[in-house]
Amino acid sequence: MADDLRDLKKARAALVAKRLTWVKTIAAPGEIPGGAISAIIEVQQAIDVIDSAMEELESVEEEDDEEDDDE
Repeated sequence: MADDLRDLKKARAALVAKRLTWVKTIAAPGEIPGGAISAIIEVQQAIDVIDSAMEELESVEEEDDEEDDDE
């Protein structure tokens, strides 16, 4: 499970970097590219999904640790 959590963290970091790229695009002077707002929303939704998966994985790990302590 440690590998899974590591992979989720890497994916999240990549998405955060992508979100920052879109933020810079939107913040730049001039007209906002048509798909920029949709893209940043999609990236944020993906980050939220990963956050949920990380919480779920951490919860499972905690449950496993508690079961090990009970033995």
